[in-house]
Amino acid sequence: MKSSLFSKLLLKLWICLAAPAIIVAQQVPDSRSFIVDELETLLVNTGGLNNAGFSAAIDPCTNYVDRTTGQNNNALGRQSAAQWIRTAFHDFATANVAAGTGGVDASVGYETTRPENTGPGIPDSLFFFSFFVNAKTSMADLIALGAVISIKSCGGPYVPLRGGRVDATEAGPFGVCEPETPLDTTLSKFAAAGFNQADTIALTACGHSMGGVHHADFPQVVSEAAVGPNNADGRAPFDESVAAFDVKVVNEYLSGTGDRGGALVTTSNKTVQSDLRLYLSDKNATMKKLSRSGDEFTSTCSTLIARMIDTVPRGVSLTPVIQPALVKLLNSTLSLDEKGGLKLAASVRYLQQSGVAPAPDSLKVSLIGRSGTAATSSAEATSAATDVGTSAFGPTRFYTFTLDVPPSNGLSGINVLDQKFPLQDSLFVEYSRSSISPGQATFGANFLKSVKWTVKITAALRASYTPASLTATFATPVPQGDIINPKMDFSKTVSLARSGQAGQYQLYSGVATLEITGSQLFSSSVDISGQGIQDKVEFFKLFNLISKSP
Repeated sequence: MKSSLFSKLLLKLWICLAAPAIIVAQQVPDSRSFIVDELETLLVNTGGLNNAGFSAAIDPCTNYVDRTTGQNNNALGRQSAAQWIRTAFHDFATANVAAGTGGVDASVGYETTRPENTGPGIPDSLFFFSFFVNAKTSMADLIALGAVISIKSCGGPYVPLRGGRVDATEAGPFGVCEPETPLDTTLSKFAAAGFNQADTIALTACGHSMGGVHHADFPQVVSEAAVGPNNADGRAPFDESVAAFDVKVVNEYLSGTGDRGGALVTTSNKTVQSDLRLYLSDKNATMKKLSRSGDEFTSTCSTLIARMIDTVPRGVSLTPVIQPALVKLLNSTLSLDEKGGLKLAASVRYLQQSGVAPAPDSLKVSLIGRSGTAATSSAEATSAATDVGTSAFGPTRFYTFTLDVPPSNGLSGINVLDQKFPLQDSLFVEYSRSSISPGQATFGANFLKSVKWTVKITAALRASYTPASLTATFATPVPQGDIINPKMDFSKTVSLARSGQAGQYQLYSGVATLEITGSQLFSSSVDISGQGIQDKVEFFKLFNLISKSP
């Protein structure tokens, strides 16, 4: 596809993504923590200040982003939220738990031309997700997040989300169930994925709570009569609350009212009545159980969809469940003055979930010294009336602060509302001496065009042994031809030579030239290490530098 087709969509993305980079730049290196932080930010920061941009395609839940035009097109009878759930289901569907293969591993990105994955839904979803792939956020994790955030944002429960999925490097086996698939084959495939008959029925009903079946994709299921002025692709909805995650699909099926469970139940072509065959396979016992209450439905769906997205290949270790944080550190940077005085600048997010105190006017930030004990230094994090955001978990408020770090104390973290955030002052990217050119204006105008970026990285090292140089390793997402999934490239390295001293810190600097698009730059990061030293910098996002450049 030609990049010009996406310009309007990417402008919308740029408006979201141009907010300050949501990172903890000097966090103590811990890959698992970075994974959790990235996913939690995308999950929670979905509106207002510091909007991470991930929910742009599904706000509102009726919205559809057409990747071929780069515009919202709500006249087609499609919705991105339902597509995101379908994408996760199709990625999972060929899992074989006994063999330890398949599951949510983004292999579906290599399978988009298969008849079993027909329609624009999966390519549309992967296209949108691709802008958020980085060194700590896999496409597979984004597929799982897409299902979770669609369900939560559209009135459903929070499906427990974990991170750490690993992207496949090739297609998986064929075998996603289609409308023509016989019942015994369907049950056999789900059993291979670890789901029994009742699980399979309930998971299908949960997955069909939103969206519908389209004549453009399945003419053998939906007749051309469904096509209309505001339904150009001929959607036959599963229920009358097409944009809400609720039990209505079950109740309408059992009562024979409304859309009666959708076209895979009601079509006159019995060969493709796949939902009807499945629901009747236990004489509607599972559907009747789901219909007992909305809570029964949401609880069951939450459990089953969590199991679905947690089905991963053998050897993949997932993080603990990601819980939206009450307070979270964002956008932290460390800078040195000429005498070696250290200053920490950062933001704090307060999430006002149900049952917690309203966001205060300010927050106290206390320094934790290098020894791990509380220091006397503290700062007040302040917030303006406009420093607010929204999320499916409650309103957010943001506070900014700067904190001078006495050399005698050093820094190992900060404390906010009894929450400790580990940081390091032994090796870090020196923010005030690092830069990217050209700046924001070029970035916004060249989101999909390749540009030569000059990246100056200055690192500060405090150690008894200082090597002659350090190594900066860049991580950049790169395209894979016709495959929508990008892959991460770690081949670019630059030597950082000694460039000066500031107090007790030795400074190291180097310059790299990256010829990449703005979207690639947004997801690029740098790690810094040195021979003979244990300290390292991990996952410093380059966008943190471009956001300070005009």
